[in-house]
Amino acid sequence: MIPDKVFIEKELAESGLYPYVKACASVDSTNLMARELVPQFGSDILVIADGQTAGRGSHGRSFYSPHSTGLYFSAVFGSIPASFPVTFAAGNAAVASLRNAGICTEMKWVNDIILNGKKAGGILCERISSGEVIIGIGINLMPPDGGFPDGLSEIAAAIGSSTIERDVLAADLYRELAGELQNSAREVMECYRRICGTVGRDITFIVRDAEERGRAIAAEQDGALLVETEDGRQNRFDSGNVSIRYVE
Repeated sequence: MIPDKVFIEKELAESGLYPYVKACASVDSTNLMARELVPQFGSDILVIADGQTAGRGSHGRSFYSPHSTGLYFSAVFGSIPASFPVTFAAGNAAVASLRNAGICTEMKWVNDIILNGKKAGGILCERISSGEVIIGIGINLMPPDGGFPDGLSEIAAAIGSSTIERDVLAADLYRELAGELQNSAREVMECYRRICGTVGRDITFIVRDAEERGRAIAAEQDGALLVETEDGRQNRFDSGNVSIRYVE
């Protein structure tokens, strides 16, 4: 079902927010669609789709986006300093909007939305050459017909609640996101530490093509993850140079 553009615009206008809303039945990627709209509409754009044919995740991965089962959302904002922790702000907004809907989730550093130990959504933020930031958020609301495909069924989850209305959640997510972007970087990181379930967990990570194991001991103010290996060494990772997995 195509997202209800009129409803979403009305909901946001009641909060004093007036983005250009593009509602689609299907797109390759909402982030790519948002990028295409920037030359015409600048910042303050919201793209929502019923499904994606080439949804994108971090580290070049794809994001499974079947029709009528998820929220596929990209928002464009301008005037965000390069040093601002945008991905962490987006994580805060996603967890807050789901909490508002009665669903308790947490973040896995840096950009995975976790429900009961499995990935229920993800975030991909991109700064484009004209200076705007595109914030893409995908959330699995219901399981796809036949379940998740091989390779995802063991790690993916859906919110699984028919009480969540996608368009209501989309409007609330945009409101939460707009609010988070008004906070200071320190406020954003303080909130993110409260909702991040990675610190204190045993994890595996890859360094120089070798997999290592350690414990995440801190998420630092600049967003870096501090990891102590089993032999006592400390590694400091930023979000772009490592992929981690929890040790069960």
